[in-house]
Amino acid sequence: MKNKKSIALFLNELEIPQVKLPEADYAVFENMIAKWKTRRLGNGQQISSIEADIFVVRNMLNYVGKAPWHWSEEDFESFCEFIGVKKALSLATQRKYQCAIRVFFDYIVGNIRFKNEIRQNYGVELKQICNAENSIPHIVERELKKERLALTHNQIATLFDAMDLAIIEAVKFHSKNTKPLQRDKLLWYLTYTAGLRISEALSLNVTSFEPNPNFPIFGDFGFIQVWGKGSKGSGKKFRYVPVTHPNLPPLLEWYIKTIRPYFLMKADPNESALFLSERGSRLKKSTANARFHLAMQYSGLEEFNFTPHCLRHSSVTHESLRLSVDSVRRKHGHTFASTTQTYMHISDEMMNKEINHVINSQLDRILGATKEDKK
Repeated sequence: MKNKKSIALFLNELEIPQVKLPEADYAVFENMIAKWKTRRLGNGQQISSIEADIFVVRNMLNYVGKAPWHWSEEDFESFCEFIGVKKALSLATQRKYQCAIRVFFDYIVGNIRFKNEIRQNYGVELKQICNAENSIPHIVERELKKERLALTHNQIATLFDAMDLAIIEAVKFHSKNTKPLQRDKLLWYLTYTAGLRISEALSLNVTSFEPNPNFPIFGDFGFIQVWGKGSKGSGKKFRYVPVTHPNLPPLLEWYIKTIRPYFLMKADPNESALFLSERGSRLKKSTANARFHLAMQYSGLEEFNFTPHCLRHSSVTHESLRLSVDSVRRKHGHTFASTTQTYMHISDEMMNKEINHVINSQLDRILGATKEDKK
C-alpha cells in the first residue's frame, strides 16, 4: 500500500460498527474462523497474512450484520461498493479484501462438516458468493510494476557455461566455494528444466523421484514428485513432473552420489533434503536468492534483474515451442491454460522462426505436389 499502513489499520479506518451475533451463531462462526486459521497455519502460510484475511471476514460480518451462511452475492457486492466507492481504497487493496472473502468461502463451502451443520441447524446451503462477475480480476496490465522475464536460450546457455567456468576455477584454486557452486548448478538446472518454483525445488527430498517406465534410460529420475502452490486457503497441491531433458538424470545421480555427501557431514543423519546448506540444513529461500544473484554476476546477466522465478517463466516459454499448451500447463501445475499463457514470453525472433518454418513447410508441400503433377 502506498501509505504503508497495515491491512488491519485500514480496516479499522472503515469505521464499521461491531455487530453482536446470537450466541449460537457466534460460536459456529468462531469455530469456522479457528478451523480456517489452523488449516492455513498447517499449510505453512504466514500468520500475518492469515490474520489480515480474518480481519477482513470479521469486518464484512459487521458490515452485513448477519452470519456468513446468510450472506448473499448482493451482500458481497454492497460491501465491495462500500470499500471501493465510499472508502475509496486502492484497486489492489479492494482485491485483497475480495480475495479474503472468496478464500474463506472456498474453505467453509468445501468443508463437509460445516455444510451439514449449517444445513441441519439453519436450513440453508453454504455457497460461494464471489464470482468472476462481481470480483476484480486477479491482476490487470496497468498494475504490473515489473514484468517477470524469461531468459532466452542463449542466456540460459550463458548462465550454465559461466557456472561451469566458475566451478573449474574453484577446483583449480581449491576454493571452499567449489561444492556450493556444484550444488547451485544442479539447483538452477533442475529449476529450469522442470519448471519449478524455487520453493518447490528447495522442498525436494532425495526420495522425490521415481522411474518413468517409458524411459528406462533415465533410471530412478524419470518423474519428480512436487508439492506445489495451491489456491489460497486450499493447501499445497501435489503433481508429478515428467523429466523432459535427458541431461538431468545423470546430473542428479552425480550430485546425490558425489556432491550432496559433502553437505551431509554437518547434517542430521536422517536429513532427506535434496539441497543442503553448508551447515547441513535444508537450503533456505533467502540463501538461494543470494546464490542466484551470484550466478547472475558470474554470467554477466545481473543487469536484467532476473530472479529464480524467471527460470520457471523460461521453462514455460521454451517448452511451449516443442509441447502442446496443455502438456506445458500440466507439467507446470497450472489449473488454467490462461495462466500458462501469461508465463510465455515469445520474442519476435522466435515468432519469426516459427512462422518461417510453417510457411516453408507449406511451400515444400505445394512445390512437391506441383512436381508430382508435372510428371
